[in-house]
Parts: sequence; structure tokens; C-alpha cells
Amino acid sequence: MNHAHRRASTPLVLALLTLAGPLAGCNRGGDPAFPENNLGRCIYVNRFSKAEECREYRGDDWTEDAARADCSEWTGELEVGELCEYDSILGACILEGGTEKVIRVVNPGDDPSDCRSTERGCELFGGGVFLGSAVCGGEDLDDIEDDSVVFQPPVLECRDPLEGEPAGASEGGKVCTWSMISACTEPGRRFQDYASCDMVLTQRPYFPVPSAPPPAEPDTRIDDDPAYAAELAWVTEQAEACACVCCHTSSITPMGAAVWDTEAAGNWINTFSPYGIAFAGGFLDSSLLGAYPASDNNGFDREITGMPTTDPDRLMEFFRKELIHRGFSPEDFADANPTPEIFHQQDIYEPGACAEGEGVAADGTVTWSGGNIRYLYILAEGSRNPGTPPNLDLPVGTLWRIDVPPDQSALRSGQVRYGQVPDNTSQRFPASGSAAPLISGTKYYIYAMADVAVPITRCIFTAP
Repeated sequence: MNHAHRRASTPLVLALLTLAGPLAGCNRGGDPAFPENNLGRCIYVNRFSKAEECREYRGDDWTEDAARADCSEWTGELEVGELCEYDSILGACILEGGTEKVIRVVNPGDDPSDCRSTERGCELFGGGVFLGSAVCGGEDLDDIEDDSVVFQPPVLECRDPLEGEPAGASEGGKVCTWSMISACTEPGRRFQDYASCDMVLTQRPYFPVPSAPPPAEPDTRIDDDPAYAAELAWVTEQAEACACVCCHTSSITPMGAAVWDTEAAGNWINTFSPYGIAFAGGFLDSSLLGAYPASDNNGFDREITGMPTTDPDRLMEFFRKELIHRGFSPEDFADANPTPEIFHQQDIYEPGACAEGEGVAADGTVTWSGGNIRYLYILAEGSRNPGTPPNLDLPVGTLWRIDVPPDQSALRSGQVRYGQVPDNTSQRFPASGSAAPLISGTKYYIYAMADVAVPITRCIFTAP
């Protein structure tokens, strides 16, 4: 149930994948050199930060066609021979594609409070190295509060049914729905009537993206095939009951639908690309996006299919036939990594030893690097990396976890002592009681996140 999709030149992959490369975090191997020769520049507005950026195509291996294609992916126009020139910049993100094919992304600005999020976008999501300017060179950046929108944890909302609708299945005839991207309301109802899309929009990146190109020939299946029309109506009902609509229904979204649109004219299934069809039908493994059990999600299952459904086999069959209709098959996607790629890379990440000063000290003080955090884990060595809520964010082996609520200030390194819960946080694990004491000489895993799916310190330390 991704918010926006792209894959190379096809318009369907999770929004994060447009940025995803090897996850560098903040583990630099020294500031990289980049070629002096520059083919041209591309100015555009980053669809995630909503800030202007400028890309330079450095190195002899760039061709005009390749640079123009990359620029068009960002809805810009290549200006051959031009450099990115601004009165003030936050810095530049160096994205390497080879020693003679480098992208230098320049970030204009003069506000130090933008430095942390700009660095994070470059190094965590972009897989690059951020070279800060004098604006971002101060030693007190950790004192600056990051005012970007943060993940809103899900809330179970129980509402009276709309006038004319039957009583809900919960106590007192209420309709209860999680305000979460992987959640659904009761079948036959609309998600936006029973839960908050405003909360959902904080839980995945959202931006409007044009739909896949329409089919070359008119699609007459709705008129010519009653069985198909009936199945399409069922799939539409399934989609409208789920939080997918928050990003994929044009009248609900803030700025238009992200690729596929349940309100598109004609057959809205045509707004999917083949990749999106494979994702929705479960022919790509999207389990890393997280899911509720059907028993806690009004009967909707998202363990197998990308789109939640009350009948996985029926949904898979609908999308299998759609792939075949377009000249593809599920087998065409059999070798793909679990999607989205950035979550896959986080899932398989293997932590190394902590740098000096990172981890838990003898007096219990917890320290990390990379900025302020909203989620802190101490886990047993060898534990699975924390993933996405609601079912992957508390892995076996967690010894202690604290969360900072969205309306509270993030934590600075050194402000926390192991097992002691600061006033502006909540202890997620253990659910009650105290954390198990750390054993001297034993190795543990610290996992600190600026926000959900935004780790900044992931390393192994030895308890003193």
C-alpha cells in the first residue's frame, strides 16, 4: 500500500526508492572527491523535502541523453554547460556512480535548522555523502530542533456508523478502525469516514505522481464482460475500505493521487503499472511494510498481498489475470528483492562495532551519533533489525525500548540512562517493570532512530 512508486523509467515503485541506494547512514569513509568537469545542471523541487535542489552531472562518463533522462525523473530540464550557483548553500550530496560518473546535488539555503534533515536525506536515503557548507558546519547542530513532520503512531478510532449504514461490529455498534497505513475499516465502508488520513500521511512519504500511460487500445472489459465488472467492483470496495485511499484517491489526497487512483475515469486499474499490479497482487514480497493480523483489522489481510483484502486468493487471481492481460506473468517478478528496497536493506543490515563513546557506559548513560532521536532500542547481539509497525518494530531480543511522542522534543545523546525512562518518553518494552540489567563483558546492539525507519546509529557495544 505504498504512497508513490517508481522503478527506472516505469512509474511504479515506493516513493522512498527514488532515493534509495546502499544505505550509508552517517558512516563516511572520508569526504569523497568528485570530477571537476561538469556536463550541466538540473534544477527542480525535491518531491519529499519540497525544497529546491540542483544536480550537477560530473565526470567524463555522462552523456547528454543520460543526464537529460535523470533530470526528467526529477521533473527538471537539463541546462548543458551550467553549474549550480547560489548565494548560500547548506551543502552538497555526492552520489557516486563510478569514478567518472558522479551526481553532485547542491542544496541551497541559509537556515542551520535545515541541516540535519538535509544530511539525513542524503546519507540515509540517498546512499551518498553530505558535504556541509559553513552554514552546516557548527558544532551545536544537535541543539537545533528538527521541525519536520514525524511519524504519528496509530490510534484505534471507534466511531458511530454514518447515518443509513448498519451498526458496526464493535461494542455498542461502533465501527473501530486503526489510523494506520496498513489498516482497513469494515468491509463495505470507506476508510476516510472512520479513521484519520492526516495521521496516515505522516506514516509514508506522499507526493502526487501521474498515473501510468493509458492502454493503447480502449479498455471495454467493464462493458463487455459482466464477470470482470463484478470483480472490479469488489476490488474497488476492498481498496476504498483501506488506508490506501489516503494517497490513491484524488478527492481525498492533499495534492492529487499518487500514481493509481480509485477515482480515475473509466477502468481505474489502468492507472497501475505492471510493477504496481505485481505489488498489489502479492507477486512481490511487500511484507516489510508491516501488517495487522486480519483478526485485528476488520478481516483484512496484508500478509501476502500488497493491497489489504478479506480474500487474498480472490485478489491475487484478479491481479494475476490483469498481468496476463498486459502481457506479463507473476513469474516475471519472481526474482525481485522484497520491496521497498530501502526497508529490505535495513532488514538485512549487519551492524559493526560501535565507535568510541557509542553505546551504554558504566553509569548507564546511553550515547549515539548522528543527531537527536525519537526511538531508542537496546537489543541482544544477533537480534533482527527493528522494522515497521505494527508487527515488525519490536523484534525478539529487544531488552529495552523507549519512544518519544510526536508532540515532545527529540532526545539528545547522553540525556538517557539505560532502564530509566525520561519524562517526555514512554517505555514500549518491557511493557511493565524494569529492563533486564546488562551483563558486563556481554555484547549488545544499540539501534537509535531519528524517526520510524530512519536509523542513525546501529552498532554493537560491549557492556562495561
